[in-house]
Amino acid sequence: MYRYRPHAHELAAGVAGDRREALAVAALNQEWVAHGSVVLVISAVYERTTRKYGKRGERYVHIEVGHAAQNILLRATSLQLGSVMVGAFDDAEVARVLELPKGERALALIPVGR
Repeated sequence: MYRYRPHAHELAAGVAGDRREALAVAALNQEWVAHGSVVLVISAVYERTTRKYGKRGERYVHIEVGHAAQNILLRATSLQLGSVMVGAFDDAEVARVLELPKGERALALIPVGR
């Protein structure tokens, strides 16, 4: 697994190993999560946005997640790859499988592949 570091615009090595099968189980057994060549996970730390914008910051987080997901889906389509936005999953189990830091929440899973 890799984490995107926006300030350095780089990928950093994260938790070792292929977690797609466990992630699929956490996503209510949606098999395309296990079979995607890659699964992009969009996560957020609400505190980073609500610190500045208060409760309304949660809305802004959701808007940005939608924008990012749409761009991923459009790019996958342009590359003739299949992709789908997955929002049905067990939050706590996804956080456990991905070993997300406290306060970080997965908001979307996007398997991509042929």
